[in-house]
Amino acid sequence: MTRIIILTLAILLGACSAPAPFNASEVPKLTYGHGVELRDTEGKTHRIEEFRGRVTLLFFGFTRCPDVCPSMLLRLKKVRDATGPLAANVQVVLLSVDPERDTPDVLRAYVKHFDPSFMALRPEPAQLEQTLKEFRAIAIRVPTADGTDYTVDHSATIFVYDRSGALRLIAQPQLEVEKLAADVKRLARE
Repeated sequence: MTRIIILTLAILLGACSAPAPFNASEVPKLTYGHGVELRDTEGKTHRIEEFRGRVTLLFFGFTRCPDVCPSMLLRLKKVRDATGPLAANVQVVLLSVDPERDTPDVLRAYVKHFDPSFMALRPEPAQLEQTLKEFRAIAIRVPTADGTDYTVDHSATIFVYDRSGALRLIAQPQLEVEKLAADVKRLARE
């Protein structure tokens, strides 16, 4: 009888405990990006708040990025694929930090190459600095060694918005695909 009581108490206490923490960093009450209006590659204006109903993974990048951006898009495709039947509730968004060279056509082809569901947003060049401030992100032009071109050093953080449109998590680029996918699945079920 004592064993039954102990087992029952253990089950009840387990059911009342707080949910396990997320793998990415939880960021309650941050509103980064809210109110920012940016055009997609089709010319339609969007705000983060419009993605309600889906878990949105947003990160900064550019099409001429030699390493971080293509790697990140491949990782986010794996994350989205790992959500299985919940993938329809997951939106990946690349926000360009090089709007002068990332024309809508170039951006569209770039993100769709990784996954047809991926979307790109492009601030006008004059909007870029304010957009970066709204997300507390950075993007710095760095001239190439020969001075004939430039690259862009930029934030590689992944901003994860829940289905209500609230910024819930910030994931670092090195977070394992499986761990980020587990977080995204959890948010997609909420």
